Amino acid sequence: NPIQTQVFTALYNTDDNCLIGAPTGSGKTVCAEFAILRMLNKAEGAKSRAVYIAPLPQLAAEKYKEWTKKFSVDLKGEAGGKTVSLLTGETSADLKLLEKGDIIVSTPENWDMLSRRWKQRRNVQNVALFIVDELHLLGGQNGPALEVVTSRMRYISAQTEKNIRIIGLCTSLANAKDLGEWIGAGTHGLFNFAPGVRPVPLSIHIQGFDIANFEARMKAMSRPTYS
Repeated sequence: NPIQTQVFTALYNTDDNCLIGAPTGSGKTVCAEFAILRMLNKAEGAKSRAVYIAPLPQLAAEKYKEWTKKFSVDLKGEAGGKTVSLLTGETSADLKLLEKGDIIVSTPENWDMLSRRWKQRRNVQNVALFIVDELHLLGGQNGPALEVVTSRMRYISAQTEKNIRIIGLCTSLANAKDLGEWIGAGTHGLFNFAPGVRPVPLSIHIQGFDIANFEARMKAMSRPTYS
């Protein structure tokens, strides 16, 4: 689609940090796959890892199933592709999954537990690509964990002097420039599309209800919703 076309060059032909802000249903997951393919193609046989952070366990499980089908086969459609691992939250098991995996899917909380002792865990240091989905949820319930793991990966990159590419995926934002600067995305890696560019158009209407009583107000609000 047009959004994926515009971000392709920055995601696949460079190693720059990027922030992609676009409405829900715009195909941002495919944008993340561009960056993963870039990393895998550059590896040329060497072990290189991508970490994908999903804000909710359900979303992480869904992405794990989807990417296992996509990446576990080679270009000929035969077994022998890349290993996709889903972190469980149990440190001993997750360390083994991290060692074997090429693409790691995790929630912010699980990656936080695994990456806290990054100085003793070389496999955490060897992450080449870090993708954070739904980054606009920084102000929500999972916000602190999202902020911690993203900041930690930037810190690890600076301390080890190894480039860890960070890709942020979010909805259209009013402060995209500030968020882009935080993850290290420059001008060429900052994409913030207007809410109206959805592949499936969405009309928004706002209607007020000046009714003091709660039950009466809820009944009045439900009528236009279901009529």
